[in-house]
Amino acid sequence: MAIGENITIKDIAEKSGVSITTVSRVLNDKPDVNNETRAKVLKVIKESNYRPNGMARSLVINQTYSIGLIIPDINNPYFPEVARGIEDQAQKSSYSVIFSSTDNKLEREREVIDLMLQKRVDGLIVSLSLANKDILKRLEDRKIPIVQLDRKIPDSIYPAVMIDNKKSAYNAVQFLIDEGHKKIAHITGDLQTVPGQERQEGYRKAILDNDLAINEDLIYEGDFSKKAGYKAMDKMIERGRVPEAIFAANDLMALGVLEACRNSNLKIPTDLALMGHDDISISNLVHPSLTTMAQPKYRLGRQACELLINLIDTIQEKGEIDYDGFCQDKILATKLVKRDSTAKN
Repeated sequence: MAIGENITIKDIAEKSGVSITTVSRVLNDKPDVNNETRAKVLKVIKESNYRPNGMARSLVINQTYSIGLIIPDINNPYFPEVARGIEDQAQKSSYSVIFSSTDNKLEREREVIDLMLQKRVDGLIVSLSLANKDILKRLEDRKIPIVQLDRKIPDSIYPAVMIDNKKSAYNAVQFLIDEGHKKIAHITGDLQTVPGQERQEGYRKAILDNDLAINEDLIYEGDFSKKAGYKAMDKMIERGRVPEAIFAANDLMALGVLEACRNSNLKIPTDLALMGHDDISISNLVHPSLTTMAQPKYRLGRQACELLINLIDTIQEKGEIDYDGFCQDKILATKLVKRDSTAKN
C-alpha cells in the first residue's frame, strides 16, 4: 500500500496523540492551537503523506463545515452588508454559508430552520420574530449551536450580536430636539421584533426626558419597509398633521417618506426634517441625502460568525456548552451621520 493511502483524520489524531477536533483545527489553520501541538500534528501529516478529504473528514467528526444564515428580508440593503461580513469570516475559517430569506413570514422562519437542519449545518445565525421564540427553545433542547443577529429573543440562552436599539433611537431623537424640533413624529419598525419595540422605547424616552409631551397621533406603526414609510407620510399629509420632524425606525421607511413628500410637493428639510436609522448604502445617494444612525453592519456579521464557530468548536470538543459561562451578548455602538435631510436653512 502506498504511503498515505487510506490514511484518515482519525489516524492522524491517534498518531499525534490529540483529538480529531484538534487535527481539524490544524488543517483549517485556526489560531487556537499551541505551537508545539500544531508542529506535532503537521509532522505526522507530512510523514503520512496525508491528503485531507473534505467529505470523509466531515463524516468522521460529524461536521459539515457549513452554517445556516436566516434573515428576514433580502430586499432590505441592511442585511446583504451583514451577510458579507458573515461570509468573509466563514471563509476565513473554512466554512461555507447556506443562506435564506424569510420575507418576514413567521411560518417561513419555521420552514427554513427545518430545511437548514436537514442539510446538517453545524450551526445557525438567525434573525427571528418574537412570535417564534418557541423555535429557539426547541433548538435549545436539541443542542443546536445558534447566534442571534440583530433581533434578540428575550429569555433565550443563545447569545446575540446586535446594537443597543433603545440608546441609538434615543440619540437620534435627541439630535432632532437639539436642532430645535419639538413636534417629532415616529414611524415604528415591526413591533413583533425587538428592534421595532426598542426603537420606539428610545423615541418615547427622549421625548419625555426633554419635558415634551408624547402625542400618540404622531406615532405610526410600520414594518421596516419602504411602503410602510410612504403610507405613514401619506396619512400625515391627508390628516393635515405634518410634523416638524420625523424619526423613521429604519432608512427604508425614511426613503418611503421622501417619496411621499416629493409626490405632495413637500420639501425636506425646508418643510420638515427627516431622520432614518441603519445607514444603508443608498442613504447617501438620494436627494436630499439622509441623516441617520449608522450601524456597523459588516462588523456585526463578522462577529456573529466568529462567535458561532467558537460555539461549534467548543461543542465538538466538549460535547456540550455552558452558555452562561461561555459567552455574553455583543453590543456594538452606532454613530450619528449628519446629512442634508436635517440641515437647517
